[in-house]
Amino acid sequence: MAVVFPSKEWMDELLKKVNSDEQYRKVAANWEGDFLCTVTLDSEALKDFQNPEKLAGFISMLATIPKEKWASFKGRAEERLLSKLGIELDPKKVDLAKLNVNELAKKMAGVKLEEVQGASINLWMDFWHGQLRNLEVAVPGEKGNARFKLIGPYSVYKQLVGGKADAITLIVGGKLKLQGDMGYMMRNMAAVRRFTELMASIPIK
Repeated sequence: MAVVFPSKEWMDELLKKVNSDEQYRKVAANWEGDFLCTVTLDSEALKDFQNPEKLAGFISMLATIPKEKWASFKGRAEERLLSKLGIELDPKKVDLAKLNVNELAKKMAGVKLEEVQGASINLWMDFWHGQLRNLEVAVPGEKGNARFKLIGPYSVYKQLVGGKADAITLIVGGKLKLQGDMGYMMRNMAAVRRFTELMASIPIK
């Protein structure tokens, strides 16, 4: 069954898929290192989020962030985006799980990219000896010491997640920016390839 990307459901499915795969467990047996994936919202994201189902998926990811960390978005593009939708980042005033996504999706049509330029969502993945130990949404300034950082626009991440392009091709082509120990990654390409295969095997909407 297809799941929405990005969404908590997609995160849960990826975690389950990786940790139940015997082949990945073997080829990644020696891998030690985490990834911080920064997905920058672009015009395609704003268009997709006019779809209530996709916007609900995005909000479901934000809802996994502990409320005591919401202040990390203050004064940033992410706060401006939510403000455009009428969402106030105050844990005492809003429950993300109870929002009317149909109404919010209509408001997305009026959001211009230049108004929210730089808004992004960060996914932290903790890989360790054949296991994906953790997958969570990181707030700005968090997990900055990750061993690898992968940065790119939403539209390119959709290609990667959907299996339309592999990570190495996107990195070499300059569509994704990788920071970290490239030598270590090249020595562990079997693990990288298997992970991307598993990710691409999840049907997305």
